[in-house]
Amino acid sequence: MARDDGDEPRPTRRKCIAYGTTLLATGSLAGCSALSGQEAESTETETQTGPSYSGTIEPVGERSLASEPERIVGGWGFEEDVLTALGMADKLVAAEGNQFWFTGFYDQLPGVDVPDPASLDLVRTEDWSLKTEYLYELDPDLFATDPNRFISYYGADEADISEIEDSIAPFFGNASRRKRGDDWPTWPGDESYAYYDIPEFVSRYGDLFGKSETAAAINDLYRSAMEDMRSRVPPESERPSVGLLNAQINPDTEGSFHAYNPKTEIDKAYGKKQYRDLGVVDAFEGEYGGQSGIEVDYETLLDADPDVIVFHFGVNYRDWNDENALRKTVEGMRDSRLGQELTAVQDDELYVGGSAYQGPIINLFQTEMLGKQLYSDEFGEWPGEVTAAELPTIPEDEQLFDREALAAAVTGSN
Repeated sequence: MARDDGDEPRPTRRKCIAYGTTLLATGSLAGCSALSGQEAESTETETQTGPSYSGTIEPVGERSLASEPERIVGGWGFEEDVLTALGMADKLVAAEGNQFWFTGFYDQLPGVDVPDPASLDLVRTEDWSLKTEYLYELDPDLFATDPNRFISYYGADEADISEIEDSIAPFFGNASRRKRGDDWPTWPGDESYAYYDIPEFVSRYGDLFGKSETAAAINDLYRSAMEDMRSRVPPESERPSVGLLNAQINPDTEGSFHAYNPKTEIDKAYGKKQYRDLGVVDAFEGEYGGQSGIEVDYETLLDADPDVIVFHFGVNYRDWNDENALRKTVEGMRDSRLGQELTAVQDDELYVGGSAYQGPIINLFQTEMLGKQLYSDEFGEWPGEVTAAELPTIPEDEQLFDREALAAAVTGSN
């Protein structure tokens, strides 16, 4: 991201930001006129009055803001869901990726509004390069994302990230969707760093935004609902076998299906959390060879012959580049001579799966959805058809968590 125009990093509108206990005395931080050309006065008295905007997250450590951020860059949907839970979704101005942030569940929460993901400009190009100049123009107060994603995905280096933090805004995020690869960067340190579960993210962002009470209310409701759903999972001998297939990849487009391992090496990873929590019996158990997924053709699928097929990312791929990619995959399976031999096709046990980018709200809905799809005797029937344009609304007496209570916690009206 090195700039070649010879200019010093440009000042921004960002207010003074304290990193740990050290105040960054750099003239590039807007609003820090007291620090320009003279010794900064102690801020101890200031930080003891009013709301505290200080949080800690690995790998960046402690970050403190002077006030609630007004302009936030999000990630791929997970961070956006956490921000939504904390009543901060209206602060989003851009994102790393917006197509995987599924917002359909929010319609069931009265008073909870979010921006259209398509309205959020991307901070990367179509060929996955960081839009450096745009970051300066955007002038956010916070990058709610792991800085190492910028390094690993978008071609930035450590010097680039340091310049972004010094000249634009701090990073606050942690890549915990799945296991990080051996070559995953570790800026600003040299060692691998911790993973966090969903409630830990909510608490840490809640601290940074001065919304610790909201975070606690969300986490109380989330943990209670998840504990109840996990406690109702039937014994393993009574659970159907499941094939977890990518909703977009199919033999007509790729020559094969992609089957995911519903289990993860990292217990705190959130990408496939609902499958882990509900004890999914994997039809391809032992076939992954240490990988997170494998390519399977119809013959391999027939050998496994899962009782149920769930199409992972199905909620996203119902509208993908103006095409219902999920419908194409499902109808191709139903039309295939070999596909028609599958037990799941014959029994109509084909289901739309959730997004992997799920914070507390999306994960609650998607865990409820999966529970009804797999264990209807215990959780009640899932009323939706896999290729339906919209997800169904669950009757109130069949819901597995309280929508009104969740909405009240998000909006602060409880």
